[in-house]
Amino acid sequence: MFSVKKLSIATAGIAIGLGSIAPVNAASLYAITGLDFLPSDINDSAQVVGQQYLWQNGNVTNLNTLQGANNSDLFATSINNKGAIVGGGLTINESTLYQETIPDQAFISDGLTISGLPRDQICSDFCSPNTAEDINDSGTIALNYDSRVGLVQQSDGSTIEAIFTRSLSNIAINNQDQVIGTGIYSGIGIKGTTNNSGENFLIPASTEPEDPLLYLYGTTASDINDSGNIVGSSSNSLSNDVEFATLWEDPTQIGVSLGSLGGNFSKALGVNNSQQIVGDSTLSGESTQHAFLWEDGEILDLNSLVDPSVGWELTSALEINNNGDIIGVGLYNGVQRGFIATAVPEPSSVLGVLGLGLFGLSNWRKRKK
Repeated sequence: MFSVKKLSIATAGIAIGLGSIAPVNAASLYAITGLDFLPSDINDSAQVVGQQYLWQNGNVTNLNTLQGANNSDLFATSINNKGAIVGGGLTINESTLYQETIPDQAFISDGLTISGLPRDQICSDFCSPNTAEDINDSGTIALNYDSRVGLVQQSDGSTIEAIFTRSLSNIAINNQDQVIGTGIYSGIGIKGTTNNSGENFLIPASTEPEDPLLYLYGTTASDINDSGNIVGSSSNSLSNDVEFATLWEDPTQIGVSLGSLGGNFSKALGVNNSQQIVGDSTLSGESTQHAFLWEDGEILDLNSLVDPSVGWELTSALEINNNGDIIGVGLYNGVQRGFIATAVPEPSSVLGVLGLGLFGLSNWRKRKK
């Protein structure tokens, strides 16, 4: 796992070992690869999906052209570590009591063909739009049915209701089959939810709010890692003028505010198994939004870790894999594009350069004697 803090310390040691008195330039910590689509997920092999595309090693596949796509306008939402892709937008050439074909349905793909997912019994007469929003490494899928019901679908097609609410979004599932989502509860307000071992919990805010209702109805949940750590955002203000990215290590307890890049709004969107967190935040006194990386209690502007001469302004970080690779959205020479931020140098090359630095330091000491 790539660590910004560890690499910064190693880089500082290298600079000293080479006799450099210049400050360490953190701008070399990430290299940016531009994408011609807006990404939604990245797996540990750095395969990326978003819109109707799959990106791998610089090659792009248009999922709409694959066998089984049925001239649909597909959108991919998630890819697991086995390369299974899920999403929505599939038109199925079957009829129900009220439909000649079934549009806007969930799909799964191996990158070669497209298949519709087994449909729940509720779909026998009329199939409302549904999307496969996430898939874990065992093939268990989190489905959003008509923005009202969060379903967990096993590989055999059987489904279990996990979350029921209005305006349901941000459904995610980890490798322990724990599910999170965000919706509107009883018309009171937005609320993050987690389902653990068949029991739903409303996620509390990060601090004691001004109004008791905000304790349970002022949060959003965006992602969950395999340790059950949940990230999202929470507010403790009735005026909704302050909202900060939040980490819940225990979803039944008050979360930890991650702060911001100086502004009044931030939200966490992705978390990996090393508890590295990404998202976006406004800057101090500005409406400008930048992508951030949070690690070991420190929130960093991702732009400060990238060479400023490359022409990128990174506005939102959407997900981070277990190797520390980040996907997001930014402006490249003023035009919105997707991006992959990859750690450089790789940890192995850091050790090699570090060895060179120590060799230089040894020679310098010998000359001093």
